[in-house]
Amino acid sequence: MLLKLNVSIHDITKSNVEMVDDLLEFLNNFNVEKITFLLIPYYHEKESLFEIKDWLLNNVKDNEVVLHGYTHKSGKLKNFKDFLTNNEAEFEYYTDIEDRILKGLKILGDLGYHPEGFIPPGWLMRKQDFTILKKYNFKFTTDRRYIYNLQTDKKIFSPVLSFGGRGFFERLSIFAFDKQVKMMKALKIPIFRMALHPVDATNKEKLYLLTQFFKQDEYDFISLKDASNFIKI
Repeated sequence: MLLKLNVSIHDITKSNVEMVDDLLEFLNNFNVEKITFLLIPYYHEKESLFEIKDWLLNNVKDNEVVLHGYTHKSGKLKNFKDFLTNNEAEFEYYTDIEDRILKGLKILGDLGYHPEGFIPPGWLMRKQDFTILKKYNFKFTTDRRYIYNLQTDKKIFSPVLSFGGRGFFERLSIFAFDKQVKMMKALKIPIFRMALHPVDATNKEKLYLLTQFFKQDEYDFISLKDASNFIKI
């Protein structure tokens, strides 16, 4: 039986597109048929997606699009999450999140995209704010452990496979990657999620581990929306 796998590329923005191109070329070698693109509308209030409109048109095509915050930037959280996010947990830090969602949706809408999913930067968001996602008809969201179906209020256990981007956490994630894969297979996790970041394309160790991952098994590539509908009621 094929393993169901969602492959997502995070942090799509102007300054990252060359690395994203490298990731797309890498994934093409393994015939990855579906990719979820996480778009940042106004990255750090410096880069607008309008600046890469043609790139989006040529690369996103019929793939799934997810709204990934608005600027992706936060202030200081003053807790351990600063070490995990490097002040990027926008929807954990700010309280004007409805306004940020509306601004993000406006930019994506003007580009012709109408996302059914929202994933906060760093996968960090207060659960009580899911009501705002429902208000704007988002059908799913995720954190590091779960995929949430916002229509049924159900969730599926699907720990995300990803690499850290810097320092100790990057080294730890590389060390733990294949061990996490083995554990997830042993637990018969129904949906595998792989979250790639543009910087992953520059690290040979990460690319080697990813190569081994794709060579080990055959996969049924799946969108996050479809994955959310595997939730058993």
